[in-house]
Parts: sequence; structure tokens; C-alpha cells
Amino acid sequence: MQVEQISYGSLKRRRMKGYQIIGKSPGVDATASSEFCKWAPSHNSLEVDSDGVAQDAWGLSFFPLSDYFYAVARSVHGGPEYSGRGGLAVVTTALVMSRKQLVAYEFHAVDAARTALALGNLILQIDRDETLPTVTLTRRPLSLQPPTSDFTDSKPPRLPGHAVNWIARETVSLLRDNRKIMIVGKCDPLPILTLMLDQLTPTERSETSFACGLKPSSRRDFRVQITQDPMTPKLQKELDRSGIAPIDVARVLVETK
Repeated sequence: MQVEQISYGSLKRRRMKGYQIIGKSPGVDATASSEFCKWAPSHNSLEVDSDGVAQDAWGLSFFPLSDYFYAVARSVHGGPEYSGRGGLAVVTTALVMSRKQLVAYEFHAVDAARTALALGNLILQIDRDETLPTVTLTRRPLSLQPPTSDFTDSKPPRLPGHAVNWIARETVSLLRDNRKIMIVGKCDPLPILTLMLDQLTPTERSETSFACGLKPSSRRDFRVQITQDPMTPKLQKELDRSGIAPIDVARVLVETK
């Protein structure tokens, strides 16, 4: 099936400078584009592992653009910031999927992202064309082994399986209590998100926006966020004030031994 796509990042154009829509396919209208800009990350928004390099950082997010369209977005670092303020530009590429298309994937955004990546999509594009082609996806998710660490399982898992299972179950329980959740601490987001979505119904999945690999931001109102930062008293107070339920990975490891 043919799926629309959109990209967002920092560049200098004659009519505008800074973070903006880089390109989009013809079926993405102005309303979807405007909503995408509200959710997409900008400069210095990607989390970078303390033992990693900036070029390896990535983020994955899922969020609604309207009652009918949703974004499955992957963010990575591109080249150096054109403005000279330092650091690397954050570039986000997203599938813009209709409700009907996501129904075929049972609204499992991780399956959609993994399928797209396996087919060569959701990657950093070299060109900066304003008009992008549509993306060809299979009508059903590819049959892939469940992830154990990242998209290619390039690293050993950070958490034992029982901890991943516990975090996913607790996240589902909190979602069903109508809570927003932040998972705090070193972990592999992809296995947690996969198990979380596996336990939700397609309707629940459609209502569960999420993000991982992005620094927490009040501007982006995700229902589930995952941060690699450790829990601190300051962060705990901020979450309490915002009404966000924390899941502290370090505490989970102690309590689920």
C-alpha cells in the first residue's frame, strides 16, 4: 500500500530559516503539516547515551495528526547545524498513515516502524526536496522477531526479561487508569514499547501516543514517554506537578529480583 510521508528539520530557505517542514508527499495537507510541526523535535532534543556517539542517537514517536491521520516518526541527527550554533541538526521523518492503513497493522506503531525500516524507509534522506514520493509498505506487518534491544538488536539487552515484562505490564495498567506515564532510567525502549502495545487492544493503541529517545518536553503531550535520565528528586517533583506517573527503572530492578 502507498503511504504518505513528511520530513522536518533545520535548514535555510529563501522564505524561511530554522526548523520547518523539509518535504512532504502530495497527500499531506496543511492541517496535518501544521500539527506535525507541534510534535516534531527540534535542536538538541535527542537523548545521547553517555557511552555513545551523537550520530547513533535515534527517537521513535507515534501521535495523531487529526481524527483520520497519524504519524509514525523516527528522529535522528543529520549534519551540523547550518546556523553555526553548534551541534547536529535533528531530522525527523514520518509515515503519515490513515486510520484505515493503521487498522491493517492493528494500530501497532512499532510494527509499522520496524516494517518501514526493513523496507528502507524512515531513514535520513540526503536530498532536501520539498515534494517527497509516497512510501510503499506491505499491507500487513512483516513477520520479524521481537526486538531485544534496538531496531537491529546491535547491542546486548540492558534489562533482564522479567524487568521488561514488569515495566510493560505496569505501563498498560496505568494507561487503563487514564494516567500519563514516564519510564525513567537506562533501558531499551523498543522491547518495552512492543510488549506494551502487544497487551493493548487496537483501539487502546490508537489512543496511546508515545515517544522514546527524545528529551522530555511539556510541549509534546505524549501519553507514554521513556527517558534514559535517572530519577532525581527534581524530576520526581516535576512529574508529580504534571500528574505524570513515573516508573523508575532502577527501582524496578531492585524490586523484581
